[in-house]
Amino acid sequence: MGRTLSNAMLNLGVDDVVTEAMYELGIEMEELISAEMDAGLGNGGLGRLAACFIDSCATLQLPVIAYGLRYEYGMFTQSIVNGDQVEKPDHWLRHGNVWEIERLEYSHRIKFGGHTEIQTDEMAISVFAG
Repeated sequence: MGRTLSNAMLNLGVDDVVTEAMYELGIEMEELISAEMDAGLGNGGLGRLAACFIDSCATLQLPVIAYGLRYEYGMFTQSIVNGDQVEKPDHWLRHGNVWEIERLEYSHRIKFGGHTEIQTDEMAISVFAG
């Protein structure tokens, strides 16, 4: 899905006009676009496929409805510390999202439940130990 501003300008056919207007204001369009955080959504497996499908439908102005989960952290960032990979949450919403209209009356918290159990299989232990 990439950055929303550049996609929206391209889809509306106004990228050249906006780029020129920003230039007249002393703003480089590339710098403005790079300031937008990438949404940590639709970057893996079926999520990516769904994101591309919805983006295509919007571009073609097809009247579709989509439902999805809104992840607070999306993907994660990675860095190498002392030779080890370290993962941290990707706070892609730390500054909010200007493209969203908050509709709290339609939001739903999804709770997780259940429990875990440890089960030992004697055969598996002998295979791994032996």
